Amino acid sequence: MICLAIDSTSNKLAIALLKGDEDFCRTINVGQKGHSALLMPTVREMLLAHGVSADMLDHVAVNVGPGSFTGIRIGVAAMTALAFATGAKRIAVTSFQLIAHGRDSVFAAVDAGHGNVYGAVCEGGEVKEAAFYSAEEAAKLTDAVYEPVEDLATALAATVRLKAARREYVDVFEPFYMRKSQAERTQNDV
Repeated sequence: MICLAIDSTSNKLAIALLKGDEDFCRTINVGQKGHSALLMPTVREMLLAHGVSADMLDHVAVNVGPGSFTGIRIGVAAMTALAFATGAKRIAVTSFQLIAHGRDSVFAAVDAGHGNVYGAVCEGGEVKEAAFYSAEEAAKLTDAVYEPVEDLATALAATVRLKAARREYVDVFEPFYMRKSQAERTQNDV
């Protein structure tokens, strides 16, 4: 299997290249607006460094959220284009699955901005129940876990490898937003 996986849902950019039994992982702190400038050049560097061309990919994977609305859109668009161009099978992962990977039971949490949180009860690496928590509600979440056990790209590689082994493919990468964007929430406030 040769798979390219990315996560652009937070202020980190995670890229994992799964080639046979090897995983090549890289996580970069890009801030809030660095994904669009760094994603494709970093993907290109990763592929070249490991002797892989895009037409060799038989799988592509992306974190579909929740997280940054723009980051989700960038990742989903890039991997959708790559899947169309190569015919690669698609694997979708969520931020919650990356945090839950390697843990029996966890309340996985993702920053939703302004003190708000996206949260999910996860067992065995799978999401059982997910919800949006306001800043007031989030302040009471004392058992929330915000980071994977490993580095983000390593957790991405492991989660994608597991989903590939289970043949958990999707036909379309559907963004997992959990709520409307700020623009959509305030469009009638003019």
